[in-house]
Amino acid sequence: MNTRASRRDSIRNAWKTTGDSGIPIHPTRASVQAMQNLGCDMTAAQTLLAEAEALYRANRTDDLLVMMSKINALIADRLAEVRRDEPTSWQEYQKKLPTGFGLPPLRLPIAQRTYDDRILGSWLGKCAGTALGGPVEGWSRDQILREHTRIRTYVGTPQLVNDDTAYAPLILHVLDQYGPTWTSQDLALEWLAHLPFAYTAEQSALDNIAAGVMPPESRWFRNPCGAWVGAQMRGEIHGLIAPASPRVAAELAFRDACVSHYREGVDGEVYVAAATSLTVAGVPVEDALVASLEHVPETSRIVETVHSTLDFCRRSEDESAVAEWIEQSFGGFHWIHAVPSLACAIAGLLLGKGDFERSLLATVHLGFDTDCTAGLVGALLGASLGASSLPREWIEPLGEVLPTYVIGFDEIPFHELVRRTAMWGCRIAPAACSSAPA
Repeated sequence: MNTRASRRDSIRNAWKTTGDSGIPIHPTRASVQAMQNLGCDMTAAQTLLAEAEALYRANRTDDLLVMMSKINALIADRLAEVRRDEPTSWQEYQKKLPTGFGLPPLRLPIAQRTYDDRILGSWLGKCAGTALGGPVEGWSRDQILREHTRIRTYVGTPQLVNDDTAYAPLILHVLDQYGPTWTSQDLALEWLAHLPFAYTAEQSALDNIAAGVMPPESRWFRNPCGAWVGAQMRGEIHGLIAPASPRVAAELAFRDACVSHYREGVDGEVYVAAATSLTVAGVPVEDALVASLEHVPETSRIVETVHSTLDFCRRSEDESAVAEWIEQSFGGFHWIHAVPSLACAIAGLLLGKGDFERSLLATVHLGFDTDCTAGLVGALLGASLGASSLPREWIEPLGEVLPTYVIGFDEIPFHELVRRTAMWGCRIAPAACSSAPA
């Protein structure tokens, strides 16, 4: 292929491409929507988007590149507004947290066999959810029902290699290298060494880190997607290694999130980490969802989302009604945004009433970012039920090894993940752990 043709194809792909699940992806449009979801006025950008689409259709790629540059300049200007008053340290973040909640009742210490079983359940549940949701990622509920009528099991052979499960092994690696006091910059450099690629906000952060732009600045430069779901999907591991210690899990998640995310992106990961910390310690999932709000700023849209979703799902057990409400409430968000993803996960958990299969299927049929939403549901229910109580038909197809695209961690046996997770959990939260028999 000659250089001119290669350039033309590259520009066209930057404007429009196709995701792994077959959905069309428009990166520049998505970036503008991301800014709108952050509350920015993007009227001028909308006009330029229409002009850019016309250039794309006319195959005027050189002019299209110029137009995308103009749109990106508008996004960069608005990002300067978004970052005002955003906490840059855990100390600053803590000042925004509510007080007076207190921990729910805990039965400590956790017997080691129980802790191991719950850790394995969370790892397997996460993998089951992401494998189930992956083939329909980004699809609407209507498209899922139209194409599959009703999904009842994995669509094809479960695929475990994905970004949802790629980051947690790196947290264990960072702990081995730096201990529990690792910094966001430590983690960022390990990303650079071990991640051959990433998506959306994480890829922007990777590019920034490679150019020497370190956290927390790495989450801002050329990154309109910092409130999307990428950090939220990384949260469970921090709860698993800080059992019964949600504030510790929240701090670890904050350090992680600040590499690539801001606003709801950070709040979502902090919330998920705290919820996992409580769930793996035996707190019922719904109670953990409420108690974890103590670790998120009261003004966050994550808090509003949790309250409104719990309230609606407690009043309606009809999946179609819940799906319609979610679409009406969150349809204006990009499907990769943290807010609709969390709403779908919470709705799936309440619709499923603690049943693993029912919860996963209900979550996937709500649409949006289905591998992330079902992955979170599977991780929390797995941590609650334990691997020994998960349905064999969902777990056996996953095998005994987690494959990843992470450099140096191509295949990791699940039993090794459990051992390392439990080892760090007992070091980070020793009061929660015990070698006593179950």
